[in-house]
Amino acid sequence: IYAVGARNLTIEGQGIIDGSGSAGDWWSWPKETRDGARRPRGLHLVRCDNIRLFGFTIRNAPSWTIHPHACEGLTAVGLHILAPHDSPNTDGFNPESCRDVLIAGTHFSVGDDCIAIKAGKRGAEGEAEHLAETRGIAVRHCLMERGHGGVVIGSEMSGGVHDVMVEDCDMIGTDRGLRVKTRRGRGGAIGAIS
Repeated sequence: IYAVGARNLTIEGQGIIDGSGSAGDWWSWPKETRDGARRPRGLHLVRCDNIRLFGFTIRNAPSWTIHPHACEGLTAVGLHILAPHDSPNTDGFNPESCRDVLIAGTHFSVGDDCIAIKAGKRGAEGEAEHLAETRGIAVRHCLMERGHGGVVIGSEMSGGVHDVMVEDCDMIGTDRGLRVKTRRGRGGAIGAIS
């Protein structure tokens, strides 16, 4: 599901969004492209403002499960974000170049990072004009039941990540709790993490 440039968007209810990642061969090419395209996200929000996600289950995405990119004012509460433990690159929630995001009361059980906070990566020649920081992320009262990392900053964070708060979360069965990860071409400034 994609939304581009939406304002005042609410997705709520007790329903299930199933990305059918286990159907076909989606999970057999996690880092590659096919015909110039990458695997689709489960819910991809691009340049959207004032978004509310309440109460639904989203599972089995072909790639990252929820990926807000360049969004502002996003509230996600009471979600269930699920993927099999062996499904590759199925991060749970990846806010990238976003501002003012609240993730609360959400249950994660995924095949990669539960939450991966991102801010883009430089181009092949070091280009940076497309980068934008991520600022103002709050994660509260979440259960990270399985995943590589509970809350991760990176690896793509060249625009900078600032003002991140994680409180009162349970991380059970994750490889790591809080993690900063990056590599050449993906690093950036990080500040005010608590």
